[in-house]
Amino acid sequence: MTKRLIRLAAPADAAELARLNARFNGEGVTSPEEVRAALESNGGEIVAVCEADGKLAGFACARVARSVCYRRPTAEITELYVEPSFRREGIARELVALLEARCKALGAEEFTILTGKDNAPAQALYRALGYAECDEVMFAKTTGA
Repeated sequence: MTKRLIRLAAPADAAELARLNARFNGEGVTSPEEVRAALESNGGEIVAVCEADGKLAGFACARVARSVCYRRPTAEITELYVEPSFRREGIARELVALLEARCKALGAEEFTILTGKDNAPAQALYRALGYAECDEVMFAKTTGA
């Protein structure tokens, strides 16, 4: 059995996080230097990682947002990726649990997760974790660099 540790990411994880992010979101999305800078300066994002045998096997990111329109802050889990060879071992559940605990500590009581409408495995996981589909419709716009 592989020894693993679920923990918050540190700047020293930058190269491994960039490697995992390239597998998840595509090559060239972020460099190790950009990941390190974000980890060092981004107080609004919570990044959890799974370390297995000295390498990162997965990661998840969340952010907590406050709005003048609501009494309590809300949380969004924005990214969740586990290497294929480590899937179905409970890592995703543990990563989400750590993010939920950290977000709750910041006052969040409501959580959202976005995933692809054709990503049935992720949808099954989120349902198993108590998440339910909502009637919201997501729109996106890219304004360019």
